[in-house]
Amino acid sequence: MQAKDAVQRWGGLTVLGVILVLVGVGWFVFRELRIDPFEAIAGAGWPYFVIIPGVVMLIASLLRTPPHGVGLAIAGSIVTTVGAVLFYQQATGNWESWAYAWALVGPGAAGLGMVVYGLIFGQRDLLATGARLVAVAAAIFAVGYWYFEAIFDTGQAPLELGQWWPVVVVGAGLLALIAGFFGRGSRAGDRRIHPNTSGDV
Repeated sequence: MQAKDAVQRWGGLTVLGVILVLVGVGWFVFRELRIDPFEAIAGAGWPYFVIIPGVVMLIASLLRTPPHGVGLAIAGSIVTTVGAVLFYQQATGNWESWAYAWALVGPGAAGLGMVVYGLIFGQRDLLATGARLVAVAAAIFAVGYWYFEAIFDTGQAPLELGQWWPVVVVGAGLLALIAGFFGRGSRAGDRRIHPNTSGDV
């Protein structure tokens, strides 16, 4: 157990070291080029003042002993994604994209933070959960993009459900039940493959 914790801490410190080296080298290059990084950020756009704190939170998540940094990783991923969406919207003027872009922030960014943290520290449960959240977010985003962009462009919904909307609701409920059933089955299989070896009864 101690060896596993040491490996996890070493993985986090390695990533942190690489990031700090890149930041230091980048700052040195900016200074030699007589570029003020803060002015460059402000000139590039105010969303960077949202993105950078998110990145700092992501880095800070690597400093805590696993898995105590997962909360910071999720929060940092969410804040960074909000900044990225704002950057896109400022550049394009497509502010109405929040109608479906929220999926990237809600389940999407949270899941991505879990995936990154799980990959770095070998947390397979976080990796699996995060991957599911990312998949759900991608599906919501794709459907929302298709539906709302059609409304924004033409003023009409791409699909008139009329009296058939209850069928769609029932279908979505059945899909959720099936996903929950298979998810529970896979967890039960994992418990059979990896029995309790800690001596707990």
